[in-house]
Amino acid sequence: MRTLIALAVVAAVSILSWGTPLKVSLPPAMGAVPIVMGTAWGFFQEEGVEVELIPLPSQRDRMLAFQAGQVDVMVMDLTGALLLLSSVPKQAVIVGTAYIPNSAGDHLAFITPPTFSKIKTWDELVDRIRGGGRVQIALPRQSDLEFVADELFRQEGLAVPADLYIGQDNLLDNSTWTLLGMVAVGALPQPYVDYILSYSYPGKPALEVLKWVPGGSFPPEVFVVRRPLIESQPEVLTSFFSALRRAVDGLNSEDRDEVVATALPLAVNLFFPGGGPQEAADPEVRAEIEKGIAAIVIPSFSPPEELDPEMYERVMMWAVGKKYLRSPIPYDTAVAPPPG
Repeated sequence: MRTLIALAVVAAVSILSWGTPLKVSLPPAMGAVPIVMGTAWGFFQEEGVEVELIPLPSQRDRMLAFQAGQVDVMVMDLTGALLLLSSVPKQAVIVGTAYIPNSAGDHLAFITPPTFSKIKTWDELVDRIRGGGRVQIALPRQSDLEFVADELFRQEGLAVPADLYIGQDNLLDNSTWTLLGMVAVGALPQPYVDYILSYSYPGKPALEVLKWVPGGSFPPEVFVVRRPLIESQPEVLTSFFSALRRAVDGLNSEDRDEVVATALPLAVNLFFPGGGPQEAADPEVRAEIEKGIAAIVIPSFSPPEELDPEMYERVMMWAVGKKYLRSPIPYDTAVAPPPG
């Protein structure tokens, strides 16, 4: 069973801690899952590595903590990793992939409430943008989601208007803006899509998926590691990645029902604070929340791999073109293979 497991184990970040010396900060994203489960299963301890999971509310907070020396390892999208490297090139290095979306599976949806937006199809959205009509799409700026959206509109022959995107890295806020019709379209990844499409409540507007984007269009989530750690304690990283690989094997082979049953009370609180079934007193509301949870389907995980140079180059040059980076960052200076 692959329902909810990623939500559940990522939520455990806020309560699990194995001590110091390796401080790891995780986002509410799929790449966090093997680390949290590896901690819960004791794999890091067995490999001789103590891991302290540092819960921080946003990517900006995680980046500031890394810059201040308060975090040793982070899971990030590739765009965020490049921005971090540009700010502290002597301190940060990308060390392998944390999560690679299923190349054929749907990973991102452009969703609209047509009653508010008056948009019913992807072609209508494209035509409105091309015609200079007022449209705003909720998605995090300076992110892989923006990279993918830009690529899609470029394929449609569109120049992206400066005010097309609005939003932040809190995808719950972006989901809420979409539901309330505060934006014409929301660009949301899994697992948010499955949840908000399936979860029902009185007065919920009809939602229309204008376009699904497969995982093959996405850069992988990556590990960013403090560079001095590689130089001074390479054995720590070797053990860390060994435990990660064991966690991936376990995630792909352990009984899903057992894992979900253990983690369910924590599951939705990270992605949808206050929205879990435990907080809902009304049986009908609780049933709808559980229906939304049950709709979430998670693919298999892959072990850490070396970052694909071609994908790195595409995202890096896009970031330069957007002026998010002042100048190109050569692959060989930014990336190292995962140990082991």
